[in-house]
Order: sequence, then structure tokens, then C-alpha cells
Amino acid sequence: MTAVGQVSGREHALRGLARYVAGNGVELGPGHAPFPLPFPATTVRYVDRWKPDENRQLFPELGDEATFPMPDIVADLNIDRLSMLPDESQDFVIASHLLEHLVDPLAHLAEIYRVLRPGGTVIIMLPDRRLTFDRDRAATTLDHLIDDHATGSRTVDDNHLEEFLRGTGDWNDAWDSTERAAQFDRHRERSIHMHCWTQDEFLPVVRYSVTDMGLSWELLDALFYEDVPGSIEFGLVLRRSLGPGESSALGRRLETVWYELVENHRRARGIAGEAAAVRGELERIRNHPAFKVASQLRHRARTGIHTAAQWRRRSQ
Repeated sequence: MTAVGQVSGREHALRGLARYVAGNGVELGPGHAPFPLPFPATTVRYVDRWKPDENRQLFPELGDEATFPMPDIVADLNIDRLSMLPDESQDFVIASHLLEHLVDPLAHLAEIYRVLRPGGTVIIMLPDRRLTFDRDRAATTLDHLIDDHATGSRTVDDNHLEEFLRGTGDWNDAWDSTERAAQFDRHRERSIHMHCWTQDEFLPVVRYSVTDMGLSWELLDALFYEDVPGSIEFGLVLRRSLGPGESSALGRRLETVWYELVENHRRARGIAGEAAAVRGELERIRNHPAFKVASQLRHRARTGIHTAAQWRRRSQ
């Protein structure tokens, strides 16, 4: 196992979330970056739409060095969802950078809840739209998600594709119908960001799944993009409650815990920043010429005193 001090800031942060999962579970859509699970007594199976060779053909920009794990289960999550997994069969589920690609995220939250055993956990990671190519797109509203869920659609429609391409600056008004259809097919196959949120905009989605869909989620922990320098992502750890609870109370609890985590993480970042500033100031002082001279004089003084004491003992 790699020591914490030897891993990057992101890896260290993800380890903090990984401690909440144990037993047997699945990661949905791991792509070329499976979620790190460094702790023992954790066994994961991968569910993905494509095999490694297919992934490399679809995403050549990742380069030859990109490694894709072989999926244990091949499935199109939009169409198949989690139908291949029995009810209450998983100790954990990992959905890292997945929900934004799916037609119906609300349906998948329900599916994840269904396959988790009571007490099981899910780690959800998402990009913050302000920090990616989604920065100029409008947030996906809860009403939008509810409408998508009501239609029961399992395929990426042209309207979503056009919104994505326009919002990311990849749309060309000069395309004729043939070229437009080709672009739609290409991006539909590669799996676009159907939806996008900031970390605060996603909270109402989870809250709705609790208050209106009857999913008894408990929020255990969170990761905010500000926690890791240069990060573009945020994450949540949710636990399927051991028993049913009153939905409105669970919704209020989830929201209360979220804002407490926000404050705790903000405070921790402040303390870490102050400590870093102190370390920097100490290093500056140590490197100052006057400090080096004073250190040499202090060393000489101590050596001289020590030598004089030895001389007195010898002369007695």
C-alpha cells in the first residue's frame, strides 16, 4: 500500500472517501481512471459499455498510455441501467464522473439505491461545470431532470446533443443535415455531458431523491473542489439507511449535514493555509543570511562552552 505522504493531493483526497467502502461492490463506467480502492477487504467489479480496445478507438486523444480495465459486465447503462444486478446485492457502488453522462440521473440514483444492501454506500463524483468545458452552459435544473425522468427516455436525443455542442463551442451553423447527423452520432457514441452542475447545484437533486422518490439516503461525507489545488470535481458519500425514515426529515438532515461539511472543510482549508504560511515564513527566516550567521555563532558558542568545560574537568 502506498503511504499517504507519497500520493498526490487528489489521490489522498479520494482515499478519504474510499475508507467508506468495503465488501463486494461495483464501479459503474470506470473508463480509463478507475476509482482508487487502496484498503483491504474490498472487491470491485467493473460495469462498462465498452471493452478496452473499443474505448481506445473512441477516445484516441487519451493516447496509447491510457489503460482501461476489462469490464466484468458489459452494459449500456442508459438502456440496461442496473438490471443485471439483483436487489440489495451490493455493499457499495461507485459512480465516478458517470451521472452527468446519463439520460436519466434520477432513475440511476433509484437503481443504485435498489442494488445496495441496507447500510451500503455509494461514492458519487462529478465535475463542477465552472471548471470544465461546461463553463458556459447553463446548469441542469431539477425541473429538467424531473421532466427527463417522466418521459422514461433511455437514449440521448438530438436536442440534448445540440445544447451540449452549442454550449461547449463545438457547434457549426454551416453544417448541413448530413454533417449534423454525423456529429450527433459521433457524440452520442462517445457519451457527452448530458447534464452539468456545480457542487451546490447538485444538492437539490439528491434531496429530491430523498423527499420525493423515497430514497432514504444519509450523507456521510463530501469532497469539494476547493479541497484539492487544481481540482475540477466534487464528491459525495451516501449510505442507504438501515431502515425507512420520514422523507422530509431525512431531506432536512441531508441538507443540514451538507452545509456542516461545507463549513468544516472551509475551516480545515483555512487552518491548512495558515499552517502553510507559517512554514513558508519559517523557511524564509532560515534562508536569511542573518539567521545563518546567528546559527553559526550559536554553534560556536555552544562548542566553546563544551570545550571549556572539558578543559576544566581535565585540569582538576
